[in-house]
Amino acid sequence: MHDIVDLRSDTLTLPTPEMRDAMARAEVGDDVWEEDPTVKRLEAMAAERTGKDAGLFVASGTQGNLLSVWSQTQPGSEVVLDLDCHIFNNEVAGASVIGGVQMRAVKTARGFLSPDQVRESLRPANIHIPPTGLVCIENTHNRHGGTCCTPEEIAAVAAVAHGAGVPVHLDGARLFNAAVALRRDARDFTRDVDTVTFCLSKGLGAPVGSVICGRPEVVTRARRLRKMLGGGMRQAGIIAAAGIVALERMVGRLADDHVNART
Repeated sequence: MHDIVDLRSDTLTLPTPEMRDAMARAEVGDDVWEEDPTVKRLEAMAAERTGKDAGLFVASGTQGNLLSVWSQTQPGSEVVLDLDCHIFNNEVAGASVIGGVQMRAVKTARGFLSPDQVRESLRPANIHIPPTGLVCIENTHNRHGGTCCTPEEIAAVAAVAHGAGVPVHLDGARLFNAAVALRRDARDFTRDVDTVTFCLSKGLGAPVGSVICGRPEVVTRARRLRKMLGGGMRQAGIIAAAGIVALERMVGRLADDHVNART
């Protein structure tokens, strides 16, 4: 019998022995009451890595994106994003069903909105038209083969959106892949966006979980909405512990993955 290396997705990885040990030893509390020290440590670490003031541990990237959209928009508003992005194609229309927002999906050349496309997609003030509530960017871009945009490209898009008073969310499920590939700090990619979600279970080897990072008031609203979704977890430090190991040990190893993928 031969061992099989399953390369269908980086979500198929198994936790390392160090992660399993950290999970077994994790100090825990009730995270719904914000009393789990391991979760709080992970959230603080994630916020620091992305240059934001607060973080929120969530079950998945899909939940993280939904909460990020929901916490920054009003029902009846519109979200501008790329036609091929994960939020539009692979998240079961959650933002529309639950958050009540309309999606304005724009066809792009390589998965990334240009400043001109954002400018053209912003809605004028008109009682007949949904107001633009949010712009979303995905980096790296899954359906475009893992391509990544630069911090400067993100900044240019954010400048247009912010000039119109519209916040920007970064779906950074594989944010650290972009940072390693372009040899930039992750904070360079998140500096100009209002919120970012990144996954601990994609590329970093943790068994479960993502983190939303942003301003404290947005994260506080997202925490309340997470509870509404049934996403509040009790002694969640057991799984957060693996996420801490992922951030401490696995980001640097992404460079090895990139080399192996090319050889």
